[in-house]
Amino acid sequence: MSALLASIQRELKHLRYNRGDLFLAVGLLPLLCLLVWWIFSAGQPLNLPIAVVDQTPSSSSRELTRMINAAPGVSVDQHWQTSAPAIDALRQRHVYAVLLMPNDFESSLLRGDSAELVLLLNTQYSTYSSTIQRDVQQAILTVGTGISADRLQRLGMYDDESIVTMMPIKVLVSTLYNEGPNYEVFLSATLIPALFQILAMVLTVSAIGRELRDGSARNWLQVAKGSVFIALFGKLLPYLMLLALYGAIYILLFYHLAPASYAGSSWAAYFTFVLMVAAAMSISIFIIAITRNFRMGLSVAGFYSAPAFAYSGQAFPLIAMPELAQLWASILPLTHWLKIYNQVWLAGAPWAAIIAPLTILLAMWFSAVPAALLLRQFSFHPASWGGR
Repeated sequence: MSALLASIQRELKHLRYNRGDLFLAVGLLPLLCLLVWWIFSAGQPLNLPIAVVDQTPSSSSRELTRMINAAPGVSVDQHWQTSAPAIDALRQRHVYAVLLMPNDFESSLLRGDSAELVLLLNTQYSTYSSTIQRDVQQAILTVGTGISADRLQRLGMYDDESIVTMMPIKVLVSTLYNEGPNYEVFLSATLIPALFQILAMVLTVSAIGRELRDGSARNWLQVAKGSVFIALFGKLLPYLMLLALYGAIYILLFYHLAPASYAGSSWAAYFTFVLMVAAAMSISIFIIAITRNFRMGLSVAGFYSAPAFAYSGQAFPLIAMPELAQLWASILPLTHWLKIYNQVWLAGAPWAAIIAPLTILLAMWFSAVPAALLLRQFSFHPASWGGR
């Protein structure tokens, strides 16, 4: 039996008899990924509750309220004639915005004057407030355009002329690379790779760290016939293959959920995704080789990988972060794979556009070589064993 096959069988035997490690390797990731997908499966926030304060109810105010309520992102859940209860509902999070219609709303329109509305937004929830602001402003613009067109037509203008007079300049907005936007593509599909990175690092540190903790490192190396590279490859290959399989399911699932959002090559996304997982494993070897302690290694791996999404530049622009935060982001495999995700898989950019992040991922992956040598130098001695 070859040393590599013996090392692989040794690790599989451990998983067969240790249900906790088996669940960590096989069962935890699918559950977490399904949870993240389910949270953002709606794609877009819908029917966000708002309150309308109509101080003098009229046909115009009722028409505007109906138009706002017809928008997909908002739902007019509360109607008031005074602002105090509406503001109270906003503070208690019963609604996320309040639209104030003044006493002279309809009379101003009948006189041909402009009417001023006030939209109060709870910007503690930026996604909520931006969705509500967009839909409410669109409804107000639609109603306002109709009123202006009616005035001009009464002066003798034709329908087309009145529209051109009101809007001499038009902006044609064309959304590219995730139309909508679809939060399933924007957040769910990018949070799941963060879970892969975390689990890859935890599995790697746990698999190597338990050999040091249990004092079985010498036997592990003997099974690999003294080669630390074979020992590491045989131990980590089952986990890499399992994560690669789960990665293929991830790529296929999201491509079929939103095929119109992905303009690039799924094969390129998958190849670099597996490379990201391998890079995370290589960095984990460094962590356990330096700490030489099971518990400390897991702590460092968690500190390194858990906040990775926040620093990746996906939710907040990387260029707007402080230099120290940008430096931290640059040592995370997830940061570089998300660049590939956005440029290649979503936007359909050629491979030449991702040479830099691809090169960095390859360098991170090859860091396993010096990490293995460091592990061989310091971790296969009894003085390094037993640390929990």
